[in-house]
Amino acid sequence: MPRPLRKAQPDGTLYRRRPEVEAALDELLAQPRANVADRCSVTHATNANYLPSECLLHLVREAKFDNSDDHFAALYRELRRRVLARLPSPAVGRTTDGKVLESQTKVDVSDAVMNRFEDLLMLDRQDYEERLDYFEVNFDHAVATLRSTAKRSARRRENRAVPMTYDDETSELNAEIEKAAAAQNPISESKLDDPGYRSKLDKAIELLPEPLRLVMVLLLKGYPIESKEPGVRDIVGTLGCTEKTVRNRRDKAIEELRKALNEDET
Repeated sequence: MPRPLRKAQPDGTLYRRRPEVEAALDELLAQPRANVADRCSVTHATNANYLPSECLLHLVREAKFDNSDDHFAALYRELRRRVLARLPSPAVGRTTDGKVLESQTKVDVSDAVMNRFEDLLMLDRQDYEERLDYFEVNFDHAVATLRSTAKRSARRRENRAVPMTYDDETSELNAEIEKAAAAQNPISESKLDDPGYRSKLDKAIELLPEPLRLVMVLLLKGYPIESKEPGVRDIVGTLGCTEKTVRNRRDKAIEELRKALNEDET
């Protein structure tokens, strides 16, 4: 019999798994580990041996008592695949040369959900994480809740971006804002003229995560983010990302570089 869940509902009653999940776990826990691993490796929901995700999660949680890292890893690979299958695909199209275009927002949402889920699993392996109990009650809804939370956070981050203002007559950036923006930009031309600064900047860029580093390298080489002119190579086409994704990565890279270079953010 599977261990009962510990998390209590507002009325004080404990969470309980669905009867069919309990029945499947009763059967599984009486079988040898090799048989359990075989059942968990079934990936198609139409297969009669396919296990509900609630069962798979319970087995992953119980694997900490088996003292077998290989068994845990095999179960976790399938569980992780199922979480990812319930997240939005980052692909939003293709470039003219066939490269996949990705939405940075969707990438951020998927990363946030997986990071949160993995954090809960890590806490559960150390002790007992009650917040995972609801995943054993309704796995799909629990993942959907994480996804909704991640989407709201992504929207809030996007809304915090303050657009620059333009001169009504010339349609160009106001001089004060342009000057301030240049002062805060770690790759502005006035700073790059200083060999000492450029050396520190290059080292900081090398330490950036790969997606951010590639954007900064291409910007420093003079690539435009996006170009409509024939024959002009741009960052969107080179990296296979949307314009919004490139701009998001650029902004994150600039923020990281400013921190690394200890530049004043005011």
